[in-house]
Amino acid sequence: MLNKKINIAIALFGITFLHAQDVLTIEQAIKTGLEKNYAVMISRNETEIAKAQNNFGNAGMSPQVSLNGNLSLANLNSYQEFSNGTVQDRQGAQSNSTGASLNVNWVVFDGMKMFAVKKRLNQSEQLSSLQLKQQMENTVYEIVNAYYDVVRIQQLMKAAQQNLAVYEERKKIAKLKLDIGSDSKVDLLLTEADENKAKSNLLKLEQQLLSAKSGLNVLMNVAPDADFKTTTEIATNYNPAYDELKKSALKNNSSLLMALQNEMIAEQNIKEARSGFLPQLQLNASYNFIRNQSQAGFLFLNQQNGVNAGLSAGWLLFSGNKNNKLVKERQIRLLNQKNLTELNKQQVDAMVYIHYQNYLTNKKILELESYNLKGAEELLSISMERYRIGKANLLETKEAQSNLEEAQTRMINASYDCKKSETELLRSNGDLVK
Repeated sequence: MLNKKINIAIALFGITFLHAQDVLTIEQAIKTGLEKNYAVMISRNETEIAKAQNNFGNAGMSPQVSLNGNLSLANLNSYQEFSNGTVQDRQGAQSNSTGASLNVNWVVFDGMKMFAVKKRLNQSEQLSSLQLKQQMENTVYEIVNAYYDVVRIQQLMKAAQQNLAVYEERKKIAKLKLDIGSDSKVDLLLTEADENKAKSNLLKLEQQLLSAKSGLNVLMNVAPDADFKTTTEIATNYNPAYDELKKSALKNNSSLLMALQNEMIAEQNIKEARSGFLPQLQLNASYNFIRNQSQAGFLFLNQQNGVNAGLSAGWLLFSGNKNNKLVKERQIRLLNQKNLTELNKQQVDAMVYIHYQNYLTNKKILELESYNLKGAEELLSISMERYRIGKANLLETKEAQSNLEEAQTRMINASYDCKKSETELLRSNGDLVK
């Protein structure tokens, strides 16, 4: 059964410390989401329902105790003639009857059905816990992606603002050249056009940031317009070995564990159906109190009380093969569930392999883009200096700056893709929520 205390694998998300009071860290976002997210709360309530349903009474193991009582009053006109010639004529004869009983019924043997039902209830509770774990994994996955999407957009905005500074520097140089007559106005106009385009892209990024923050707020179930700051970096710290991943995934993957749990539930369903082939034995006991009083008739008062007990047994010998067909149907369902479990194993194995390869590939891409970014920064620095002293034209400088902007975007997106593939690998491996 899943531990009531669930620990999140936050250490794998590149934890940052609280630099300012209003900085939202990834662990805070996850904690808030797991506490307030509606999907998680619904799944948690379903787990509580399954826990409440798992009791001896629902399994049929407990006796049934009932207390009954009755009271009746009557006012009658009575006229009676007896064989000895006696006549009894009473007007308004009153009578009353009082009764009470305490009854106990206990099925002491039902073909072992009650034990199968109790085991099924235990396994249903465990299944519900696994469903909660899976929902928490999905929520954490969504929160991590949403959080670092905010970081990604902020990094793109920072790069865009740095590029705006370059455009301003280019505009100063172009204007200076125009003033001293060493160049035409074309360079200045082209630079202003590029600068305006960059400003427009920055405004679009601001819109994307608002949307990304709102999406994360929804996952955390806070006000959609609540503002916050995040960490500035996207770090990946997961370095698993593939062989260990394959082994742990078969033990920890939620989908596979749920499939195995459904197998055990299907086995108990067969045992429940087979209980119909065996007899049932029931213990009955009661304490009764009866008091009848009447002003009419020979018997004025009749009062009884006492205990009675007994056993009742029954055995359904033939029901038109209904129970045989039920057992066969449930055996087929068990076979199907076993096939689903094997299918889940294949899917989990393939998923771990694909996500692992994606993670390795994204890490290599990230290394390449980091190297490319350094080269693009150096190239622009050289190109700007050449443009300043008149050894390079505007086209060369534009090309160098465009190359830097693309390198920045690719680098930032590669970092985000690497984080996404890391989180996906953690989820498929069952390590996202422990």
